[in-house]
Amino acid sequence: MELQNFGDDDDIFSNLPNHIVHRILFFLQLVDLSRLSYVSRRCKELCISNPCLALTNVIYDTLQSPPRFRFNNFMNRYRFKNFVDRFMAQRSLNSGLEKLQIELPTERFGFAFPPCVLNCNTLKSLFVKTDNGILKFPSASLTAGAFTMLQILQFESFRIEEDFFGEALSNFNSLKALILNKISGLKRINSSTIERLRIRDCNDIPIIDISAEKLRILFILWCPNYSSGTSLKINAPNLENFEWGGHVVDFYCIGDFSLTQASIALGLSEHHQYESSTKCNLDKLLHSMRRAKDLTLWDKFIGVLFKHGCLPNSFNNAETLTIAHTSFIGDEVPAISSLLRETTNLKNLRILNPWNINVANSMTSRKLSFKMEYWESQNLMFTNQLKYVVMDFSNGGNDVELMKYLLKNTKELKIMGISGSLNANKSLY
Repeated sequence: MELQNFGDDDDIFSNLPNHIVHRILFFLQLVDLSRLSYVSRRCKELCISNPCLALTNVIYDTLQSPPRFRFNNFMNRYRFKNFVDRFMAQRSLNSGLEKLQIELPTERFGFAFPPCVLNCNTLKSLFVKTDNGILKFPSASLTAGAFTMLQILQFESFRIEEDFFGEALSNFNSLKALILNKISGLKRINSSTIERLRIRDCNDIPIIDISAEKLRILFILWCPNYSSGTSLKINAPNLENFEWGGHVVDFYCIGDFSLTQASIALGLSEHHQYESSTKCNLDKLLHSMRRAKDLTLWDKFIGVLFKHGCLPNSFNNAETLTIAHTSFIGDEVPAISSLLRETTNLKNLRILNPWNINVANSMTSRKLSFKMEYWESQNLMFTNQLKYVVMDFSNGGNDVELMKYLLKNTKELKIMGISGSLNANKSLY
């Protein structure tokens, strides 16, 4: 491609196509964007017509900034609100704004959506982040006609003052994806349109209640900061992919899932007080996963299942099993073998150390308690059709013994993959 040479007097910016300029303007701070809009008529039109808009004052709210530039004072907050109102008012309801990102470094004060944002009927993606500020969400009656085209909604680091959010969410008829990170005050998620839901680090919420009939993908990473009264309730009949990490809580599944993939990395919290009901909750969780063909389980979670008598449990539908181990595998061998006995239709097995945790020092003081004879006694039925195996040897010789057993007994094995360092394990062979 031949490059065009521009002379010193040429205006490169003016010659750029609008969509390129719009992409550049998205990365400008709010104050710079405001200044640019006064440079020329074209600059003003470009700022107003940009389909992707970022409104942020974070850079001016640092301790190093002079007090007159800090956002956490009434005057600057008032000016910012007025600017947003004026800026958005210049765009008609059909102005083409598709993506809006609002980032405010406010902790002590609330934030409410300007009416021009609520009524923007071309907006498809909205991201709002504060520094643990309060989101003042309008009531369901005021949001009845709001966000008619919104497809992606992402909230991060703020508190919901009233439970209008859960009510208003049901009015967003085009919403497909909801992402919540470090949110508190949320009581219920009710939507007939959401297909993807991601909840991460919302640890100040004691109860998560989800009702979403079209939900297909659900990710939860949640370690609630409570010793009791925590629960997860899910009503999602079309759920296909479920990932849950954190602490065991009371679990309620309304109806059956349509799971094809499930990934569970749960443990007991330090303040766990559900000893009498833990087995019941774990049994309900396993029952909801019984249709999944692709399972990923954390070794600590398998240990919790084994400890509370939830294994063996049938996983006859599982064709792919991934075990993520974070400790010396000898500690969990009885639990893992109990799990493997129930995966009778397994075709793909992976035992991995996803975080590359090094436990070589602990291996030198341990003896091999589970040699190949142990695995021979387990009568693992899946060896008749197992085709693919991937194993990580960084966590000890029991992996080697299991590998030997599989190499000897699998009839349809096509690939045996080995990962991890074997140097530390030479004495084990």
